[in-house]
Formats: sequence, C-alpha cells, structure tokens
Amino acid sequence: MTKQKWIWLTLIALLVCTIPGIVERWQTETKNNTYEIAVPYQEIEQLATENGDVNTDDILSSLKEAGLTTVSISPISLKWLENQDIITIYNEQEINNALRFNNQQAVHSNKKGYYFSQPKESYFNKLIKDNLQPSSVTINGQAFYFIEREKDLLSKNIAYNKETIEQVERHGFHYMFRVENASPTWNQKSVNELIKLNEAYTSNILFYGQDVIGYPHMDNVKEWTNQLIDAGYHFYSIEFSHQKGLQTIARTTDYSTIRLHSIHLNNKTLPENIDQAVRAVKERNIRSIFFHIPTNEPDKSLKQTNTFITGVHDGLARNYQQGIPIPFKEISTPIWMQVIIFITGILFTGLASSMLLNRKYTAASFIFMTILALAYFMTQKLFLMQGFALIIAIIAPIFAVLSTINKGDGRLLSITLQFLKALSITFIGIIIVIGLLNGNAFMSGFEVFRGVKLVYIIPILFIGGLLFWREALKLLHVPVKYWHLLVIFILGVVGFYYITRTGNSANVSEMEMMIRSKLEEWLYVRPRTKEFLIGFPFYLSAIYVISTNRLLGKLMLIPGIIGFLSVMNTFTHIHIPLHISLLRTTYSIGIGYLIGLLLILIYRKSAPFIENYYRKRWT
Repeated sequence: MTKQKWIWLTLIALLVCTIPGIVERWQTETKNNTYEIAVPYQEIEQLATENGDVNTDDILSSLKEAGLTTVSISPISLKWLENQDIITIYNEQEINNALRFNNQQAVHSNKKGYYFSQPKESYFNKLIKDNLQPSSVTINGQAFYFIEREKDLLSKNIAYNKETIEQVERHGFHYMFRVENASPTWNQKSVNELIKLNEAYTSNILFYGQDVIGYPHMDNVKEWTNQLIDAGYHFYSIEFSHQKGLQTIARTTDYSTIRLHSIHLNNKTLPENIDQAVRAVKERNIRSIFFHIPTNEPDKSLKQTNTFITGVHDGLARNYQQGIPIPFKEISTPIWMQVIIFITGILFTGLASSMLLNRKYTAASFIFMTILALAYFMTQKLFLMQGFALIIAIIAPIFAVLSTINKGDGRLLSITLQFLKALSITFIGIIIVIGLLNGNAFMSGFEVFRGVKLVYIIPILFIGGLLFWREALKLLHVPVKYWHLLVIFILGVVGFYYITRTGNSANVSEMEMMIRSKLEEWLYVRPRTKEFLIGFPFYLSAIYVISTNRLLGKLMLIPGIIGFLSVMNTFTHIHIPLHISLLRTTYSIGIGYLIGLLLILIYRKSAPFIENYYRKRWT
C-alpha cells in the first residue's frame, strides 16, 4: 500500500509539470475569438440577375448592413464573360451559319475551336490576351479572337476580376480567393497571379473541388504552397470535407490553417441553420462560416440571408468578435514534457492493472506501454502516440469504476467521495490523453484521436465480463429456452442502438433536437445525455445498492461506466475548445449527481414495498 502511495504521489507530481501545456492550449483557443461570415460573389451576382430591381452594389450594401464580413471571389471564365455580355462565343459551325444567313462567305479552316468577339473594355481585352494568347482574325470586317478547342476551355478559369475585387473592397468587405486545381501550366499561372494580387490585396485561399492545387503531384503541391505562404496567404480547411492533398499543405504550414464550416441555407430551417453555424464556431473551433444563399424568390432569398447573418452574430456576440480570422498560434510541446506525459501514462497503466490483483498483468502492462513509448520516440510515428492515448482512454473509466466498486456503505458522504474519486481517476486519464495529443495538428482536426468506438465498447464489455464471468460460465450449462433468445435479441438491439448513437453521424429525433436546443439556450453548451441521464445516476445508484444487493448493484454498474467513458470521449475531441469540454462535463457531473440522488431516494422508498410484495407472493 505504501508503495502505491509513492507511485500516486509521483504520478501527480509529474501531472503538475504538464499543466503549462494545457494552459497554453486554453489561452490559444480563448484568445483566437475572431470569426467571419462569407458568401460567394457569384451567388450575389446571380441574385442581382434574377432581381431586376437591385444590382450587386445594392445587395452588397444590404449584406454589409446585416453584418457580412467576407466575400469569396472565384476566377472568371470565357463562359462568365459571355453571360455578362462582354463577349459572344461561336464555334466554327455557329459562325459559318451566321455568315450564310447574312449571305457572307463561310470560314474555311482545318482547326477546330472557338471564335469570340473582342471585348470593348480594354481591361478584359488585355486579360484575355495575356492569359489565353488567342490569334486575331477578321471576319466580315469584324475583329474576332480564335482559340483552338480543348477540354472544358469555356469554363476554365482565366484570371481574377480586379473590378470585382475593387467593388468588394469599396463596400468594406474582406475577401477570400477560390482556387481550382487544373493542369500544371494553368496552376502555375494561377499561383503567379495570386502572388501579384497579394502585393496589392490581402486575402486567404479556399480550394474548391475534390483536391488542392497541384494534386496528385505532391512536389508541385509543396512548391506552390511554399510560394503562396511566402506571399502571405493562409489556407482554409473545410470541416467534414477531405480534399485530396490538403493534409500535405497542413503539414507544410505546421497546421497553420483556418477551420471553415460550409452550410447551404436551403437544407434546413432558418433557426436550425443559425444554430448550426453558432455551434460550429462555439464548439468546434470554426472561424469561418461559409454559406450559400437560399434559392427562393430573389427578395425572399435576400431577406433570409440577412436574417441568417444577424442571427449568427447575435448568437456569438457575447464571446466572439467579427473580423478577419487567423490560424491558431502555434502550440509546441517540448520533448521533456512529452517524456513526462509518457512516464505518467506508464505509471497510470500499472496502477490500473494492479486492480486485477495479479503481478504478471501489472508487469506486462508496464513493459508493453514502455515499449510503445520508446518506439514512438525512436520512430516519431504518430500512430504509436495515438495507440498509447487510446489505451489510456480505455483504461481510465475501467480503473475509475473498479477502484470504487466495493467502497460504498450506503451513506451519502461515502457515495459522494467515491464518485469524486472515480471522477479524479478519469480526469487523470484525460490529462494524459490531452497532453499527448496537444498541438495544432489535433486542434485543426487534421490529426484525430483514433478508436472512439473502442472507448465506448471495451470498458462496458470488460466491466460486464469481470463482474459476471461466474454467472456467464453457469449459463453455458443451462438449456437454452425461447425467452433466453428473446433476452439476447433485446440486448443486441440495445447494444446496436448504443453504438450507432456514438459519433457525429448519429440520428436524433425532433423532440431530442428541441430539448438539446433548449439546454444550449439555457446553459450555453449542452451536457451529454449519456452522462447526466444514464451514466452518473446509475453509477451513484450502484454504489448505494451494491452493499445490500450485490447483483442489482453489479447490473447498475454496466450502464454506470458510460458516464466516465463518455467524459473521456468528450476530451478526446481535441478540435473542441478545452473550456467547452470542461463546462459541458461540469454540467453533466452536477445534473447527473442530482438525478443519481433522486434515483437513490426512489429506491430507498420503493425497495421495501417491492421486497414485501415478492416475499408474500413466494412464501
């Protein structure tokens, strides 16, 4: 026992040494509180085209008044120039048909391509000549440009329209440049133009399409990324979108990217869209909300757009400010701190395995975790660190429950102390995990904690197996009856539902969505249902019951462990701000504790009546 106390003291002393890293992350997240709301310029242009009563300047003024901060600008194409009546495009057949209609001689050429009128504005004329190098031809006394046909020529991006940039600037907007991956030649032209533009205009870059500029040629990706970084650009990473090559850019920039959430206002109701955007900024370190204008009647679309913008600002006004977002400041974890965290994890695993009362398990866990830590330092392979963190995340809730399972005596003080002890053990595991995964790689969402499903499943299976292995062995020799199969089926359905409810893709009912929204409205962030409504109340009830009714107490511990593993899971999402995870967990602990006490009270009042009922029935 004395030896264990020394190990605990050593572990706690080592944990204290890691606190500066956690504080640095906290400060980095809270100080970076500037966000933007962005919309594509071409959608503003389209809205103006559909509504003849207003032009783009009118719409921009309206959006500026509502609080829009940023406009995304895409390069223009020949098709865009035609849509704006700047040029008229013909293929060889169309121009010959036009000539025949006017009794003129047809154009005879072996070359297949496009003829288009030369723009009257010198700016667009120069833009076409510099970027496309067309040949000049005269047909029926009119000057045309000719370009040989190639794939997607008409929709290919030529250059950024400086008139659009200047218009956006006049209205006081920041802007982002959209960049598309094309052929190496066109990509180099785009990079050269972006470098020149950033000498006069300050902006960031958002890639569109399935990949980044230069992909799949990774040498080109790195070269152009470095050129754009040197020119002063930052890059956006779109949440839930895995653009090919973006991780290479992130690693090249030391994960100095801006997290962006894309949302289409057509997909949900306006209040749901506002709530989604506010939660993205508040709960997932998003600093750019990029939305698409709803496709309704033009007046209605503009009104909904303005309402969305003001609604998001109102939802974030208390803790965030509008402006130009920047990447998070670099968080560096020195090697000595990493060593301390790994040593702490090894000691923690050894203490946890000692609960099995077998020195072989303790020695094996100590050796295995040490080898894993050494392998990471020798190879610097990230998956080894992720594996180490996963083991800690699985062990912590198991350790928390096993260390308190037989310590309750039914008194409120004793139950509360055991609850606090279990929480303390869980939080030691949490500090180790977030210490290991601390840094911009995980905060930006490019690198993630691996094994979320395992954290939800293994502790429950382990505790269930450990507590009921004797009963399970007896069941192997019991004849199977139909009701046994029914029970197994029900347990399977419950287990499947539990697993599907984990992660970001879980479906929830409208009623649950309404309850969640209300909780967020009242509490700023929503506590997790699994913690305050299931896990902690069942754990507290189990600690109370187990001294008098061991079977019922053990059964209650199986859902009871869910609270601790869910808390661990909350903190493994490193892209969620640390203060949000802590606040959410504090609510869960407080509400779960009160509900747990209520369950204990109900049990104390109802248990004697139930026992008397069954005693009379069976005697």
